[in-house]
Amino acid sequence: MLDLVSLRDLQYIVAVDRERSITRAAAAIPMAQPALSQAIARIERRLGVTLFRRTSRTVVPTAAGSLLADRARTILTDIHHAVRDTRAAGGHQHVRIHVTEPSLTVPRRVFAAVRSALPDTAVRQMTVPRSQVADMLASGELTLAVGPREDGARIEAGRLCRERVVAVMSDTHPLAAARAVTPAQVVAYPIVTIDDDMSDWNATVTRYLTRAGHIPQWTGSSAFGAVAAADLTNETQAVFLAIESIARSQPAGRTYRPFTPNWQITWFLNWHRDTANATFAETVVGAVRRSFRPSDTSDGE
Repeated sequence: MLDLVSLRDLQYIVAVDRERSITRAAAAIPMAQPALSQAIARIERRLGVTLFRRTSRTVVPTAAGSLLADRARTILTDIHHAVRDTRAAGGHQHVRIHVTEPSLTVPRRVFAAVRSALPDTAVRQMTVPRSQVADMLASGELTLAVGPREDGARIEAGRLCRERVVAVMSDTHPLAAARAVTPAQVVAYPIVTIDDDMSDWNATVTRYLTRAGHIPQWTGSSAFGAVAAADLTNETQAVFLAIESIARSQPAGRTYRPFTPNWQITWFLNWHRDTANATFAETVVGAVRRSFRPSDTSDGE
């Protein structure tokens, strides 16, 4: 019976169930899409049941697939907890922090606070697809997530600070002559799009511009991360909407302008309330929160 499915098989099932797409699940694992399709087919043959039904747009679990995915999540979480708690019992603690852009001011402050408060603890930076963050907080694979507010059962989110959003552009761009830019001015130009699997920044930009009564037009190419996104503004009409700590680090040939009215986003610290080692998690969270004041506004310096 135990040779019918492996732990790796269970990881595949959970990924496909979560992403509802073989392509996205393969990218999240990561592995080649054809290899994942073949692996799922082999699992189905061994079990003698259909786990997923494929359509032209999505992958939908059958009743058997949903049952196996739910049990697989529990098994994988229990194994992770067993390994983590065994290490902790031996005095070997880890802090795993998810951030999309670790070089930015706010994430650096978070890492510094944790390392200062827990100098003997291994601190690891992780960057995972946004769709996995809440589940990894719940399972204990992540201790903290720094960025937007995460939704999920028993996930806590504490505000760290606010940061201004600005428009990054080539210094020859028509908007570079302005002291500040408006939503109406920005939507006249292509806006650099960020990879949706790693960040929901496009959705944040869309919500802001839609509330202002405008619909964004996007660049044909998407960027993976802030550095690549800013590069797409070189000698083009494209505009990259970014937080100010990104904009301040741009090389010669680029500039940025604030929005009018002022636009700010909030940085959150996310953690799960019921991790097995709750006391340790509270210590980590407390160390970070003490390094920020509720009124903090990150100026990018």
